[in-house]
Parts: sequence; structure tokens; C-alpha cells
Amino acid sequence: MIHQKYYELKEKQDLFLNRKNEVDPKFYNGIYDRYVNPVLTRDTLPIEWQYDLNAETNPYFEERLGINAVMNSGALYLNGKYYLVARIEGNDRKSFFGVAESDNGVDGFKFWDYPVVLPDTCPEETNVYDMRLTRHEDGYIYGVFCSESKDTESKDLSAAVAAAGIVRTRDLKTWERLPNLKTLHSPQQRNVVLHPEFVDGKYAFYTRPMDDFIDTGSGGGIGFGLCDDITHAVIDEEKMTSIRKYHTITEVKNGAGAVPIKTDRGWIHIAHGVRNTAAGLRYVVYAFATDLNDPSKVIAEPSGMLIGPRGWKEWEMFPTSYSPTALW
Repeated sequence: MIHQKYYELKEKQDLFLNRKNEVDPKFYNGIYDRYVNPVLTRDTLPIEWQYDLNAETNPYFEERLGINAVMNSGALYLNGKYYLVARIEGNDRKSFFGVAESDNGVDGFKFWDYPVVLPDTCPEETNVYDMRLTRHEDGYIYGVFCSESKDTESKDLSAAVAAAGIVRTRDLKTWERLPNLKTLHSPQQRNVVLHPEFVDGKYAFYTRPMDDFIDTGSGGGIGFGLCDDITHAVIDEEKMTSIRKYHTITEVKNGAGAVPIKTDRGWIHIAHGVRNTAAGLRYVVYAFATDLNDPSKVIAEPSGMLIGPRGWKEWEMFPTSYSPTALW
């Protein structure tokens, strides 16, 4: 017997999911529109993921899977629908992925019945998050995400190792796990994006060389590297594309965000830049463009941020963090 409380929550959630999202009339900059509501929140998740609905086994209708946040989604437009592969972070800090779809990309997103099941091929892996989706010209849809594990060589309890995990699919339902990306001259990798086309007949990645989990150290910015075989992806050389600069929004570090968009004048990139503030590291969104025939060559890069927190509501929700992972 389904608990009566489920029907009460479901009625409220249906109203929430079916609300229309409107362009925010208070914002204007002549470049893009901002919408009033986020397209995904923890309130978007299926109630049956969070609760045992059985009144006999859960008489007080207690939450079984607490969700802290839904964020940092990879995005894809496929067969007339918009899809997000969202990072879903539980109350225990562990994350998993779920697929949500919408007819228009601005509202009406609903999660599929089941979360993404990733093959467990890395026994040392502690967490996975922030998947970027690339529809590649080889016919596959690739997901590149952060694969986090404990740094067993450090005595610091918080020390971790970040690697770029790779999966691929054709339908967003069945996922094949490939070995993690290896960069021979960078100890750690995060915020890695797969380029949607072959470059010189090879797979191309935008990387973020790092000396440890948080600090980039000697890493100079967003890298670019090629590999012959994505089923055993190894990058020997990383060129720098958008580099870090003193006294700018990328002073501390920067990283690739959305998969670049091809135009007749070049590739448009949406990335994040990080600088230090009294409140900690501040992440904002910026843009740059690379050459159409040489995606490692930056041809345009405005000096300031494109998107950052505005107004008290956003400062309360995201005081120091705007980190893009997708672009329609």
C-alpha cells in the first residue's frame, strides 16, 4: 500500500515541474537572457528515489535518500528533445548521475525513472561528478567527468586525486566505461572536455593540468591534447590555449566548461575562471574563441566575466561559484 503522504508530495511536485519559466525582465545586457527559475533543483528528483513509498515498511514516510543538490549538468540536444545528465549530490556528499529531458530546454524537465548506472571499473574511485557530453563525429555520445579517489600517498585526510573518467553511449541509457584519460606530464586532471570532431585524424581533448586536487600549481591554463585511441586515451603533449593571467578572473585557475560550438568564424568556448576573494575562491563564467582549423589556437578572448552571481538571491545560493558544464 502506497503511503498517503506520497500523493500529497506528488501533487505539489507536479505543480512545481509544470510551471513555466520566464525570462527575467530585471536583467539585460544585450548578449543573453537570464531566466527566473533554475531548470533543475533537488525538488525535481523523483519522489520514489528519495522515499520508500510502502506504508507498511515506512509508516512515518521517512526520507531514505537525502539529496543536497542537483547541479553541473552535461547537456545534449537529440532527436528534438533537450537532455541534461545532472550531477546529483546526496546528503552523504557522494554524487551520481541522472538524465532529465525537456521539450524546450527552459522548463518542464523531468528525470527518467532510473538514475545512470556506471560500470564500476575503478575500485579506488570515491566520487564521480560534472559530466560534459559530446556528440562526436564517430557516432558515439561521450561523457567525460571527474573521477575522484583518495590520495593514499598523502597524510592529509582531505588529499584527493582527480582524473578524467570517460564513458560512451548511443542512447543515454546503456553506458560503456572506458579507461580514464592519462596525461603523461600532468599528475591530475579535472574539467576535461572532448572536442566534437577529429583533429588531424585524432581525438582531441581540452584539459586542465594540475599538480594536486585543488591547486593547479605549474598548470598554465586550459590545455589541448590529441590521442590516437579513445578506448585507451593517452595524451603525451598538452598545448596551452586559454592561459591564466595575473590580476584577472583566471588568476588562480581556469577550466573548460561546455563543449565548444562551431561557427563559420571559429569555435566558441564557455569556460570558468577562478580568483581569490575574502570569501574564498570565486568561480565565474567567461568566453573565448579558437581557430576553426586549429582548435588549440585562441583567436579572441574578452577580458572580463560573462556570467557571475547577481542579486542577493544568487549570492545566497552561489556566493562564489558559477562553473559551466554545458551550452545549448
